[in-house]
Amino acid sequence: MSVFADVDAELENWRRESMRPRFWLRDDDAAAPDPRLDRLIGLVRRFDVPLLLAVVPALAGAPLADRLAGEPLVTPCVHGFAHENHMAEGEKKVELGGRAADEVLAELREGRRRLSELFPGSLSDILVPPWNRIAPDVAARIHECGFSAVSTASWHRTGTSLPELNTQVDIMDWAGGRVGHRLDAVAAELRRRLEQARARGGVPIGILSHHLVHDETAWATLASVIGYLKIERGLDFETAESLIRDRDW
Repeated sequence: MSVFADVDAELENWRRESMRPRFWLRDDDAAAPDPRLDRLIGLVRRFDVPLLLAVVPALAGAPLADRLAGEPLVTPCVHGFAHENHMAEGEKKVELGGRAADEVLAELREGRRRLSELFPGSLSDILVPPWNRIAPDVAARIHECGFSAVSTASWHRTGTSLPELNTQVDIMDWAGGRVGHRLDAVAAELRRRLEQARARGGVPIGILSHHLVHDETAWATLASVIGYLKIERGLDFETAESLIRDRDW
């Protein structure tokens, strides 16, 4: 039996309800050219899949801008500011919180300015908070920094008035030792998230990767999932920007 047998069954439920799932891909923590980034870009080229690449403004510079020039499938976006934790020991890590909202917003403005200079005309207006967390008082004001949407994880709302386009399927198993999820685990999660997305009227499903920490299991799982959805099932991977712009979910 195929590892995707349960996913096939759930996709049949979508078909019976005259619905078609949509997918998108996000990768976090980019800062500089790297062989692992090259591998990721090679993968999205292979499958012709657009990628929202979350870039850390304080760490990025001209080398990354030069590497991404001429890569039409890759769209950079702001990933916090320096990817630094501002919470106390033992608390969940948060950069966009743990201090005055005005301080956080000032950093976000600076981060967006820096990346706008590095990627003129191609920087997304979507904000990706580090660790997928943002304080509600900051989220409520991120539109002041010029952002048009926010992307975190699962179906959780952040407190912003802006659209939220989240990821639901993580390639990495953080709790299990920061290793790549096996394909059977991701297939099970994909089925579960497809069922939830159908119940929510067909909202897009985001797949999340972290190229800098992928092991061979993560790379293999990512390629297998994209290949199954895009090639075997003929399903769409769309840009994050188009999903926000043409939002009907």
